[in-house]
Amino acid sequence: LTPLGHPALTAVTRAMSTAFDGATVRYTREGGSGPAADLQDVLAAPVLFLGISVPSDGWHAPNEKIELDLLLKGAETAAHLWAELPGALR
Repeated sequence: LTPLGHPALTAVTRAMSTAFDGATVRYTREGGSGPAADLQDVLAAPVLFLGISVPSDGWHAPNEKIELDLLLKGAETAAHLWAELPGALR
């Protein structure tokens, strides 16, 4: 569980807000198992997931889909995140 006040999460929030034209970013608790959890335990590194989809995408279902505009916004968010992280993790 990455604390809400962690600088890396703040960087993700800023990156997402920038990509989504100033929209308010909301948080959910997702993931937290598998290799990501191991990395957090071993490296003491924050685990951050970028959720760029909507419930109707049918995650892991036979008819899973993603909306192309959201996929592109996710890529834009990742680009902004690389610019945000160095300052956040000093």
